[in-house]
Amino acid sequence: MYCRNCGSKIDDNSTYCTRCGARIDDIVHPNDSDEGSSVWFAVLGFFIPIVGFILFLVYEGKKPKRAKAAGKGALIGFITKIAVSIILTILYVIFASSIFNTIVNVNDITVPNISSIFQEESTDEILKNYIDVSFGEFRVSGDKYLPETSLDVTVKNKSKKQLSFYITIEAVDKTGKRIGMDEVDVEDLNPGQNVTLTAFEFVDEEMIPKLEKATFQVLKVEKFDY
Repeated sequence: MYCRNCGSKIDDNSTYCTRCGARIDDIVHPNDSDEGSSVWFAVLGFFIPIVGFILFLVYEGKKPKRAKAAGKGALIGFITKIAVSIILTILYVIFASSIFNTIVNVNDITVPNISSIFQEESTDEILKNYIDVSFGEFRVSGDKYLPETSLDVTVKNKSKKQLSFYITIEAVDKTGKRIGMDEVDVEDLNPGQNVTLTAFEFVDEEMIPKLEKATFQVLKVEKFDY
């Protein structure tokens, strides 16, 4: 056992401490309450190893059991934390590697066709389901020095909802060769409503004879629903 007063080790049968002379009533056995909290020192050392090591150094000469418990707890806690860190690192590397392989191995991935997701309806589909476009005659008025030209374009919304359209028109000769282009747009055309627009109002004078013999047709239609 140890002396409570000076901490010296004395014989269990001694009545007084041989070093400081303290009575037996002041002598504490190793298993007394002063050493009973050693398990908590071990727990504290396990969860906070640095604190456990500090307690070990502080109590090494005064409270051997507490010092030993704190030291063991700190050592076990430190080793456990290193082992857990290594295991987590290995698991992370395995997981990251599997994700990387999944991304890189494009042969095993079905990549969606982005263009198909955002693909607009074709001109043929719009002409079939939403709109009728017809052309009048290409007209030339005014004198030969300041000729004025025009082409009537009638647009009808044959769908059941209000739509806007952006229409590209081309003029082709007898061989099908394009000789001119123009664009018209109509906004907020109600279901069943039709409107007549004017195209080819400003053309070069030398193009007029070709346009008078040309055939006009829809090259492209864009539909807007908002």
